[in-house]
Amino acid sequence: MGFTVEDLLRTEEGRTMKIVCGEQGLNNEIKGVTIIEAPDIVKFINGGELLLTGLYAFKSCSVEEFKSYIYEFRKKKISGLIVKRGRLVDDADKKIELLQEYARKNRIPIMEVPFEMSFQRILAIVMEHLFDEEVMLLKYFKTTHDNFTALTLGNSGSENQFQKILDMLEKLIRNPVSLYNQNLTCYASSSGEKGNLKLLDNLQDYDPDVLTNYQYWKQVGEYIQYVIRVRMNVGIQMYLVVTEKTPPFTKMDCIAIENAIVALQYEFSRQFAVEELEKKFQNDILNNILNGKVTSETELEKNAGLLQMDKNGTYRVLVFGVKQDGKPQKNMNEKLMHITCLEEAVRRRFPNLKIHRDLDKIVTIREADSSRTQSEHRKEMQDIVRQVQEEMKYQNRNLCVRVGVGKIVTGIANLPESYKEADEALTFIDIAGDISGDGNSSVMMFSDFGIFKLLCEQDNLQNLIEYIPESLQKLLQYKKPQQEDLITTLKSYLKNNQNLSRTAQELYVHYKTAAYRIEKIARITGMDFDNANEMLAVRIGLIVYKMIENYNKI
Repeated sequence: MGFTVEDLLRTEEGRTMKIVCGEQGLNNEIKGVTIIEAPDIVKFINGGELLLTGLYAFKSCSVEEFKSYIYEFRKKKISGLIVKRGRLVDDADKKIELLQEYARKNRIPIMEVPFEMSFQRILAIVMEHLFDEEVMLLKYFKTTHDNFTALTLGNSGSENQFQKILDMLEKLIRNPVSLYNQNLTCYASSSGEKGNLKLLDNLQDYDPDVLTNYQYWKQVGEYIQYVIRVRMNVGIQMYLVVTEKTPPFTKMDCIAIENAIVALQYEFSRQFAVEELEKKFQNDILNNILNGKVTSETELEKNAGLLQMDKNGTYRVLVFGVKQDGKPQKNMNEKLMHITCLEEAVRRRFPNLKIHRDLDKIVTIREADSSRTQSEHRKEMQDIVRQVQEEMKYQNRNLCVRVGVGKIVTGIANLPESYKEADEALTFIDIAGDISGDGNSSVMMFSDFGIFKLLCEQDNLQNLIEYIPESLQKLLQYKKPQQEDLITTLKSYLKNNQNLSRTAQELYVHYKTAAYRIEKIARITGMDFDNANEMLAVRIGLIVYKMIENYNKI
């Protein structure tokens, strides 16, 4: 006869085991060993195995469900059962009683071990007697693979699936495990860790001594940490970190980690597919609402329910876009990639917003408080842009986030009005600095356009040109190399209330250079800089000219 349960009890670790019942089966031959960390693992065992369980895998199942698992034990004719108690399990006493009843009837010994004893150590002892090292590692790989497979397939769609995978991995390797996203922010942790990952200066490559597709590093801080870089199936980079509080970190731990990574990748792919379907569904509904295609009260009520919005609530629309510093966006694939980065940043920072993705912008619906002042709303919008910009820096530091803001409306039926304003505000955001006088702007509220709202409603460019005074048109038609410098100087001169000293300082030119340019502008255009009405018309004309440029870019 091969290695029996009684032989196991004679080992050093076996002496700490307490026989609960089933002494008649001590001569049962152990043909394999399996750790039960997910209840469905019983479907994967072959028969004759020694099973190791903390009952935690069965913590939430009912007594009737537990009886069905015992029935599987009976069919597979296991050799023995080692139980570890100490964690809270629903109906634990009743489940232990059912196990003992099964063990007595079927001559299956049940042993109890101290809570601090590692199942991995017991598994290694059994495998040493059954297999050589290579076969032992292969069997352990299959054991961990079966456990993670049972967990992912048996609980597919349940909440906190990532947490369950990490909890199982911690129990297998006896050390806390955390998962961090590409921004080094904690995504999930078996120990409740919430802080960011810190990569230390002593971070160095680590050889796990197993066949792997992942990069392992080792760093030494308060504890030794092993950092594994993982690319999920959906193109996301994550970091799995093991903190070695209970040494040593072994090859068998790495085998468990490799299987946990596969389970994490599967779960990421599953969740990604579900989220994409949900986003597509929400995108279609929002597109119809924002473009005024839903008019009946019944449809509005239905769509509001699907979006979990109040049909008569108070909302405003924000339209986000990006501008790349240093060069225009000409490549369509590059534009789409930038909008994808923007969408991810908005979703991460503001997960409760209703988000609609368009080809070149991200449209969001936000609950609004109509009792707040315009100044308070503007500060709130600026803070939103700042947070999204902060998130975007991890993707592309050269992308500047901008947002157009529509008016507050009551009822989702009126969202098209707010959307139209927000879209136009983003379209003309480049002239926002000229209107406000504070230079480049990342936030444009349509209400800040003032009289320029009327100009935004003009679809005919010829009508817009009529708002540019003849004197300014002469400068715009001045086809010589100095034209751009002259227009820039004129804008600065008017912005600085016709103060030549401040104009020269702003343009980094000599005072006499600025004076010469203004004189030349006067000669070319015939402008009377002492005529306040004409200067007002010129300032409006410069803004209209910029609006025309924006129209030509659309």
